[in-house]
Amino acid sequence: MSNVNVKRAVENIRSGTNVYTPLVETIVNAIQAIEAASVDKGRVDILVKRSNQEDLEGGQPPVESFTVIDNGIGFNDENRDSFDTLYSDHKIAQGGKGFGRFTCLKYFDDLLIESVFEHEGGRTKRTFKMGKHVNFR
Repeated sequence: MSNVNVKRAVENIRSGTNVYTPLVETIVNAIQAIEAASVDKGRVDILVKRSNQEDLEGGQPPVESFTVIDNGIGFNDENRDSFDTLYSDHKIAQGGKGFGRFTCLKYFDDLLIESVFEHEGGRTKRTFKMGKHVNFR
Protein backbone atom coordinates (compact mmCIF):
# COMPACT_ATOMS: atom_id res chain seq x y z
CA MET A 1 0.00 0.00 0.00
CA SER A 2 1.33 3.45 -0.90
CA ASN A 3 0.71 6.83 0.64
CA VAL A 4 -0.11 9.86 -1.50
CA ASN A 5 0.63 13.38 -0.32
CA VAL A 6 -2.45 15.02 -1.82
CA LYS A 7 -1.24 18.58 -1.31
CA ARG A 8 1.97 17.89 -3.24
CA ALA A 9 0.11 16.03 -6.01
CA VAL A 10 -2.12 19.09 -6.44
CA GLU A 11 0.86 21.47 -6.39
CA ASN A 12 2.51 19.45 -9.18
CA ILE A 13 -0.32 20.18 -11.61
CA ARG A 14 1.39 22.91 -13.59
CA SER A 15 -0.36 23.58 -16.87
CA GLY A 16 -3.27 22.73 -19.06
CA THR A 17 -5.89 23.54 -16.43
CA ASN A 18 -8.03 26.50 -15.51
CA VAL A 19 -10.86 27.24 -13.11
CA TYR A 20 -13.33 25.41 -15.40
CA THR A 21 -11.31 22.19 -15.56
CA PRO A 22 -12.83 20.61 -12.40
CA LEU A 23 -16.34 21.09 -13.74
CA VAL A 24 -15.38 19.65 -17.14
CA GLU A 25 -13.66 16.65 -15.46
CA THR A 26 -16.73 15.98 -13.33
CA ILE A 27 -19.18 16.25 -16.22
CA VAL A 28 -17.05 13.94 -18.38
CA ASN A 29 -16.99 11.40 -15.53
CA ALA A 30 -20.79 11.69 -15.23
CA ILE A 31 -21.23 11.04 -18.96
CA GLN A 32 -18.86 8.06 -18.79
CA ALA A 33 -20.83 6.70 -15.80
CA ILE A 34 -24.06 6.95 -17.80
CA GLU A 35 -22.45 5.14 -20.74
CA ALA A 36 -21.14 2.42 -18.40
CA ALA A 37 -24.64 1.92 -16.98
CA SER A 38 -26.19 1.71 -20.47
CA VAL A 39 -28.92 4.12 -19.36
CA ASP A 40 -31.49 4.92 -22.07
CA LYS A 41 -32.19 8.42 -20.80
CA GLY A 42 -28.98 9.68 -19.26
CA ARG A 43 -29.18 12.77 -17.13
CA VAL A 44 -26.57 15.16 -15.74
CA ASP A 45 -27.70 17.99 -13.46
CA ILE A 46 -25.29 20.75 -12.46
CA LEU A 47 -26.09 22.88 -9.43
CA VAL A 48 -24.06 26.03 -8.79
CA LYS A 49 -23.93 27.40 -5.25
CA ARG A 50 -22.99 31.06 -4.95
CA SER A 51 -22.02 32.94 -1.83
CA ASN A 52 -24.75 34.76 0.08
CA GLN A 53 -22.39 37.73 0.25
CA GLU A 54 -23.35 40.37 -2.31
CA ASP A 55 -20.64 41.59 -4.64
CA LEU A 56 -19.66 45.16 -3.72
CA GLU A 57 -19.54 46.22 -7.36
CA GLY A 58 -22.97 44.80 -8.23
CA GLY A 59 -21.72 41.66 -10.00
CA GLN A 60 -22.55 38.04 -9.31
CA PRO A 61 -21.52 36.66 -5.90
CA PRO A 62 -18.58 34.25 -6.15
CA VAL A 63 -19.16 30.55 -6.79
CA GLU A 64 -18.63 28.45 -3.66
CA SER A 65 -19.29 24.99 -5.03
CA PHE A 66 -20.70 22.82 -7.78
CA THR A 67 -22.82 19.72 -7.39
CA VAL A 68 -22.94 17.31 -10.31
CA ILE A 69 -25.68 14.65 -10.21
CA ASP A 70 -26.01 11.85 -12.75
CA ASN A 71 -27.92 8.61 -13.19
CA GLY A 72 -24.87 6.56 -14.14
CA ILE A 73 -23.31 3.40 -12.76
CA GLY A 74 -22.13 5.04 -9.53
CA PHE A 75 -19.09 4.67 -7.32
CA ASN A 76 -19.05 0.88 -7.26
CA ASP A 77 -16.00 -0.99 -5.95
CA GLU A 78 -14.20 -0.87 -9.31
CA ASN A 79 -14.68 2.92 -9.61
CA ARG A 80 -13.70 3.50 -5.98
CA ASP A 81 -10.52 1.44 -6.41
CA SER A 82 -9.68 3.49 -9.51
CA PHE A 83 -10.32 6.73 -7.60
CA ASP A 84 -7.90 5.58 -4.89
CA THR A 85 -5.17 4.79 -7.46
CA LEU A 86 -2.93 7.64 -8.57
CA TYR A 87 -2.61 7.60 -12.38
CA SER A 88 -5.17 4.82 -12.67
CA ASP A 89 -5.57 3.34 -16.13
CA HIS A 90 -9.23 2.43 -15.51
CA LYS A 91 -10.54 4.92 -18.11
CA ILE A 92 -7.44 5.20 -20.27
CA ALA A 93 -9.35 4.02 -23.37
CA GLN A 94 -11.66 7.04 -22.97
CA GLY A 95 -8.74 9.44 -22.55
CA GLY A 96 -8.60 9.36 -18.75
CA LYS A 97 -5.28 10.27 -17.18
CA GLY A 98 -6.01 9.02 -13.66
CA PHE A 99 -5.63 12.25 -11.71
CA GLY A 100 -8.81 14.26 -12.32
CA ARG A 101 -9.64 14.39 -8.62
CA PHE A 102 -6.39 16.24 -8.00
CA THR A 103 -7.28 18.74 -10.71
CA CYS A 104 -10.52 19.41 -8.82
CA LEU A 105 -8.55 20.01 -5.62
CA LYS A 106 -6.35 22.54 -7.39
CA TYR A 107 -9.34 24.91 -7.45
CA PHE A 108 -11.52 23.68 -4.55
CA ASP A 109 -10.65 22.81 -0.95
CA ASP A 110 -12.32 19.42 -0.98
CA LEU A 111 -14.50 16.93 -2.83
CA LEU A 112 -17.54 15.27 -1.34
CA ILE A 113 -18.67 12.12 -3.13
CA GLU A 114 -22.11 10.61 -2.54
CA SER A 115 -23.16 7.70 -4.70
CA VAL A 116 -25.91 5.10 -4.79
CA PHE A 117 -25.11 2.02 -6.85
CA GLU A 118 -26.08 -1.61 -7.35
CA HIS A 119 -24.10 -3.98 -5.13
CA GLU A 120 -24.76 -7.70 -4.54
CA GLY A 121 -28.38 -7.53 -5.65
CA GLY A 122 -29.23 -4.38 -3.72
CA ARG A 123 -28.56 -0.68 -3.68
CA THR A 124 -25.69 0.68 -1.59
CA LYS A 125 -24.80 4.25 -0.69
CA ARG A 126 -21.17 5.31 -0.49
CA THR A 127 -20.12 8.70 0.89
CA PHE A 128 -16.59 9.99 1.36
CA LYS A 129 -14.62 13.21 1.31
CA MET A 130 -11.20 14.08 -0.08
CA GLY A 131 -9.31 17.27 0.67
CA LYS A 132 -5.93 18.64 -0.30
CA HIS A 133 -4.69 18.63 3.28
CA VAL A 134 -5.35 14.93 3.83
CA ASN A 135 -3.13 12.09 2.65
CA PHE A 136 -4.88 8.91 1.55
CA ARG A 137 -3.87 5.30 1.07
